[in-house]
Amino acid sequence: MSSSQTVRVPSLVGGVPTKADFAPSIIFAVAYGLSVIPFIRRFINKDSRTWTLALGTLPFSIERVVVYAIRASQSHDHNLGDTLSKGKLVYQQVSFALGFVSFASDAVAFVRAVLVNTTLEDPNRGSVDKPRQRYWYRRASDIAGLLWMVSTVSGGVAYSKMPGSGDHQDQADQLYRLRYASASTALFFFVAYLVALLAIRRRIQWLDRRAIDWVCFILAVSCIVPIYRLVVLHYTTSFLNILPSTPPLYPSSSLTTTTSKATFYIFHSLPELILAWTIQTLNLRKVFNTGPFGDWRGSDRKYGIVQLREKGVYVDGVGVPKVVEEKENQGVTPEREQKKSKGFGIFKKFSRKDSDGSDGTTTRPSEAGADSNADLVRAV
Repeated sequence: MSSSQTVRVPSLVGGVPTKADFAPSIIFAVAYGLSVIPFIRRFINKDSRTWTLALGTLPFSIERVVVYAIRASQSHDHNLGDTLSKGKLVYQQVSFALGFVSFASDAVAFVRAVLVNTTLEDPNRGSVDKPRQRYWYRRASDIAGLLWMVSTVSGGVAYSKMPGSGDHQDQADQLYRLRYASASTALFFFVAYLVALLAIRRRIQWLDRRAIDWVCFILAVSCIVPIYRLVVLHYTTSFLNILPSTPPLYPSSSLTTTTSKATFYIFHSLPELILAWTIQTLNLRKVFNTGPFGDWRGSDRKYGIVQLREKGVYVDGVGVPKVVEEKENQGVTPEREQKKSKGFGIFKKFSRKDSDGSDGTTTRPSEAGADSNADLVRAV
């Protein structure tokens, strides 16, 4: 017996592409292609247009069209005893293993925008500026985004072992273990984020609960994918890309049976499609009350304080005082203005204390009285 016959290889998630995959692959490829249409409609409208917000979902949808097109092609040309392209199989498995993580990065961006909104001053709702809270919300979001690298890196390393796993048992074993590590860490972070959001949902003042509910929905549906993967990742088979030509053709452990394929499309492919359509269809700026880039500012000191929006659009009388908004639109930050003139005592306090989050006290132009505010406007 050859080494390829004796090595136990981790079974392909979704099984080997067979003729039974042709129809569902075409359906999913078309469905993902159509999901781009709501994004285009949203992008055309200047009040709903987004650039970097939900940056992961659009490329994910386009990439899924490619994946299912490749799967449809391989399944259409399927013949017993054939040798399938190992590169195409590896590409599909990497895509299935790591693609759904893009929803997590989008969820982090959504939550960041919602949390930062709770720290902004708005006389209409009675909120005051909270620079220190804003600073820590942003840092927590940065860390949350980086944590997903654990799942992504372990998954990438895992499937780098896949090409040689058919001939080397040690590489097959590494692939087996690292696939589990990637899926389990992804599920852990999804659940942790979901629990954290449910915990703060009623505890943070001015928090938009409807927006948080949308993020919780995204996280909850995302959890289905790694749960399914953890259920099936323990299966192994005796072949990788060389299809069997004699019975038994596809044992249940190969995940290539009709039942196995049905569960793959229901619990892996369908949740991803639902999330892609959901995120592409939503007016993200209105739901999360943010701009086309989300909360992209890393520092108030460097970029200035963002103005609170209403339904994703700037509205007069909402947010920080008008003078700050005008200066920000002109590209003049408090720090730059401080360098231009030494007579802005009020603005110095504002840029040093309010902007960097190092001091919990706030000194805003609107709180300095009408005379001081008028002096500031004349100076500008």
